[in-house]
This record gives sequence, structure tokens and C-alpha cells, in this order.
Amino acid sequence: MPESAVLELDRFRREVSLGLALGSEADVTLPVVDDLGQSPVVVALGSERLAVLLRRVQAVGGYANVFVQREAGVAVLAFLRASGAVDPASAEDMSGAERPSGEATVDLFVEYLLARPDGILLPRSLGDEPAPQVVRARTEPVAR
Repeated sequence: MPESAVLELDRFRREVSLGLALGSEADVTLPVVDDLGQSPVVVALGSERLAVLLRRVQAVGGYANVFVQREAGVAVLAFLRASGAVDPASAEDMSGAERPSGEATVDLFVEYLLARPDGILLPRSLGDEPAPQVVRARTEPVAR
């Protein structure tokens, strides 16, 4: 990742943290809560690769409230394990051969999600071997 992108990601991470602690999101209940009652937060830039974002989500246990900095503004994605999703059957299944490329940008992934209000099912990893568990990702409104 170029140094400028690292600096931009760090700036965005601080902005999200401050917004959640003291700003406009301070009174908002985050949509994702993990098995321990925590609401993990992950940040990403729209220009990053999808595989990088999925590794970050896995690093926090597979559940995450993901804030994405895009040219069009901030998008919030809810990543949950399929077993924790209210109705995973309504989500589009992309956990098999139709899964997205890890080389796709996060921005392209967000655009795809915006057209699918019920969310999608993804493998935990976009590597060559299919993963037995899936995550559910769905866009969520965010007050800015």
C-alpha cells in the first residue's frame, strides 16, 4: 500500500473513532454485535482490494461494522456470520463459484451491495480453497 494510502487510512480511522466517541455517531447503535457483546469496527478505503478488507474482518472474529471511505461519502457495511444473520436465506449466495475476486476494489463491492438490500453471502476468504463458513454483508445507512 502506498504511503499516501496508509496516511489516508489512518486519518479515516481517527475520524471514525472520533465520530463514534464524540461525534454524530456517538448515540448510534452499531448494527453488528459479536458473540461477546462487542461491536467491532473496521475501516477501509474504497480503493483498497476486497481481499484486504476481508482479512481485516477475519482479524476481528468475522463480525464487523465496516466504515468505507468512498468518493461518494461514507458507507457502512455489516459483516456477520451466516449463522448469526436473521435470514441468511434471503441474501444472494456468492460463496461458491460466483464469488467476487479478491482483486476487486472495496468501492466496486459497495456498489454491488447497494443494489442488493438483502445482502450477500461470501466465503470468509476469497482464496483458492472454499471456506466452510460464510459472512453476510449488507449496506447500512449512516448519519453524516
